Amino acid sequence: MRIKVEPFLMKKGNRVAKAAVEFESNDGLLAGFHLVGFTICDDAEKGLFVLFPAVNTKDKDGGNRTFFFLRPNADDQIEKLESQILDVYDSMIAKPFNGVVVKST
Repeated sequence: MRIKVEPFLMKKGNRVAKAAVEFESNDGLLAGFHLVGFTICDDAEKGLFVLFPAVNTKDKDGGNRTFFFLRPNADDQIEKLESQILDVYDSMIAKPFNGVVVKST
């Protein structure tokens, strides 16, 4: 699995970059797939955080419901993935040119 991060050329609100998880040849059934839709945000109160791929839908009562594409088996898995994505972003912003950065895990 590799994490790929691309900064936005212009900051979009508090959104500073997008990220994807790319599955490599040794990742079994998911080899060759990319999971996109991660957004890295920088908020004055929260600091850096990651928005995970999700879709908002309407339920039968007209309310909003969020459907997340990633559902962890253990509570700490989302935090670990967020930490890895932010590590890639942090390593990227320390460089003078903010190009695409990829990290294999």
